[in-house]
Amino acid sequence: MFEQYIGDGANIFIAIVAVIVGFAAAMGYVDFQKVKKSEKKD
Repeated sequence: MFEQYIGDGANIFIAIVAVIVGFAAAMGYVDFQKVKKSEKKD
């Protein structure tokens, strides 16, 4: 499918970055849900 031009270390780095970005997005979403819920209550 893809020809490997760069080492396996780069793939690991990309995977770590993707996990961090996903985690940050999930935290932002949870925070958004909390804010929405508290606004509804007021």
